Amino acid sequence: MVERYGSSGDHSQKSIEGNAMRKMLALLFIILLALASVTGYLFLHGEIYAGEKLIAEGQEQIVRETANLKDGKARLEAGKLKAAKGKKRYGEAYKNKLLVLADKLFRGGKGFRDAREKIADGDERVARGEEKVSVGEGRLYAGELKLRQGIEKVRQAKRARLACALGAIFFTSLSIVLGFRWSNVTPRSDA
Repeated sequence: MVERYGSSGDHSQKSIEGNAMRKMLALLFIILLALASVTGYLFLHGEIYAGEKLIAEGQEQIVRETANLKDGKARLEAGKLKAAKGKKRYGEAYKNKLLVLADKLFRGGKGFRDAREKIADGDERVARGEEKVSVGEGRLYAGELKLRQGIEKVRQAKRARLACALGAIFFTSLSIVLGFRWSNVTPRSDA
C-alpha cells in the first residue's frame, strides 16, 4: 500500500511539534502580557506620585490665593467706604455756599476742583480694585476646577494601576502554571 502523506508516525510527530509550537507561542504571549502589565503598573505609579505632588502644591496655592482674595476684598471694601465718605463730605461742603464762595475768592476754586479730582481718582481705584477682585475670583475658580480635574485623573490612574497589578499577577501566575503544565510537551529529538 502506498501512503501519500508519509508515514503515520511522521504525521503524528509533526502534529505534536505544531501543537508544542502553538503552546510555546501562547506562553510567550502570556509572558509578554505579564511584562506589559508590570510596565504599565510602574509607569502609572510614577505618574500617580507626580500627580499627587502637583495636587499638594495646587492645594497650597489655592489656600494662598484664597487668603489673597480675601485680603483684596477687604481692601476693596475699605476703599469703597473711604470713597463714599469722601463723596459725602464733598457733597456736604458743596451745599455750604459760604465755603464755595470762600474757595472761589481765596483759592480760585482750587479746593473743590482738587476734591473732585480726588473723588474721580478714588472711583478709578475702586473700579480697578473691583476688576482685580473679579480676575482673582476667576483665577481661583479656574484653579479649583483644575485641581478637581487633577484629583479625578489621579483616581483614574490609581484604578488603572490596580488593574495593571491584577493583570500582572494573573498573567504571571498563568504563565507559571502553563509553563509547568506544558513543560513535558516540548519537542524532543530522538536522533
